[in-house]
Amino acid sequence: MFTCLMYGQSREMSVDSARVKLLRKMAGDSEKLTSKSKVDLGRLPPCYSALKPHVQRVNHRVRLHKRAHQVIVEKPKPYEEGQGWLRNDSNNMLQLIWSCGGILPTALLDIQETTANEDNGDHNDAGGEDADYVFDSNDNK
Repeated sequence: MFTCLMYGQSREMSVDSARVKLLRKMAGDSEKLTSKSKVDLGRLPPCYSALKPHVQRVNHRVRLHKRAHQVIVEKPKPYEEGQGWLRNDSNNMLQLIWSCGGILPTALLDIQETTANEDNGDHNDAGGEDADYVFDSNDNK
């Protein structure tokens, strides 16, 4: 609800419905959404499946900062379930969970139009490739 308010959608109860409403407004009622559409996706709220792991990472960090004055802090490992990161054992790094589901709400499938170039083109997905934090695998806390 707070994210909907930030994007001027006070009547919407979910970020996905706010995203659908704003994208329909940007694309037009009778327009199809293609790679050539003049839609600025940066002006849309994040979808719920991307917002959820982001909020989990923020909560993990805030929890640590709020307990920074304590000598001994019991904390979950950042790569545990519900913390917003994945553990990459090969290079001892944490990777962000970018999304926990689809990023295009099913309510928008009717305005999405795929062309032959989009179907056969290379899709560059950077999700999970950027490692952000080094963790100590010997950390027992």
